[in-house]
Amino acid sequence: MVIFRVDANSMIGKGHMKRCVTIAKNIKLLGGNVLFVTREDSDTTILENNFMEFRTVPSVKLGSDAAIDSLKEIIEEVSASVCVVDSYDVSDTAFKSLRKACKVVLIEDYLYEVYDVDCVVNYNLYVDRLDYRNKYSNDVGLLLGMDYAPYEVDGAFVSQKTGIDIGTILVYTGEHDSHELAPGIVDSILDCVDDSVRIRVVTSKNALTRDILYKMSNSSSQIIIEQDVASISKLLKSCDIAVTVAESVICYSLLSSLVPSCVFLSDYSQNMLMASLTQRDLMVYGGDYVNKSNKFYGDLVNGVTSLAYEDQRKKLCNNIAELNLGHGAKNLAKAILNYE
Repeated sequence: MVIFRVDANSMIGKGHMKRCVTIAKNIKLLGGNVLFVTREDSDTTILENNFMEFRTVPSVKLGSDAAIDSLKEIIEEVSASVCVVDSYDVSDTAFKSLRKACKVVLIEDYLYEVYDVDCVVNYNLYVDRLDYRNKYSNDVGLLLGMDYAPYEVDGAFVSQKTGIDIGTILVYTGEHDSHELAPGIVDSILDCVDDSVRIRVVTSKNALTRDILYKMSNSSSQIIIEQDVASISKLLKSCDIAVTVAESVICYSLLSSLVPSCVFLSDYSQNMLMASLTQRDLMVYGGDYVNKSNKFYGDLVNGVTSLAYEDQRKKLCNNIAELNLGHGAKNLAKAILNYE
């Protein structure tokens, strides 16, 4: 039995849970059993929609003694041999305690600290900039790089959108849109595209700009609101290009679906991903709201406009194809099952 300890609520994005569900599906395909453990205040819609068994625990910090004790009780009850933790709310003390009950696999995006775990997963494009191999001892498993990116390529949804006119643009500004960028981005795009272009804006019940976006949609047939999207893959199929914040889940999903994209920065934590995507010509630069807010919308329009050229879209798609995405979730599932 493999336990996934992960949360998703109004303060924690759903990306952690989404990637764990993808890995869990592959573990089940390989004959393994999985159980999710999440806080009582978590949104469990993703788990329910994907028929994942789960238990809830009190909504306290994962690194606290109470949280670890409740998790260890479940581990003992179901005889789990591996616990996969996907959370920033952790501590080395908690991991030391948890390792007394089972093997521990940590999924993370940054090397904030060296933890007492059995295995660390970081699949991000920028992982080579982080000093994992020198900071962790040889007895800790390191699953690093895009070979372990849990974003599977669905052949039915992949299309190199290089020889078509742009009819639909996806806009994604994050689960909460904390800087309230979506309305300005939509307005800016409308100013530089034909009246025939449709803009599909992803929002959620937690987004600060949701109500404003609905009002904009009511006054313009070009704007289509996509709230609380159940399947991002199906939505990506309907879009020719995308404008996205530099968050890992959506960016890797766009790469997996070969959607030419314009990426922008809205938080300091996104610096390394943004740099990796643009420097490697996997996405075009769409502005830096953190450091260059006065130029943000102009840079974004330049990025969107550049995607109107077929040669630009073809270059991006060719570079993305070289990443050979599509095997990461299965590779991770196999590696995790080896710890059973």
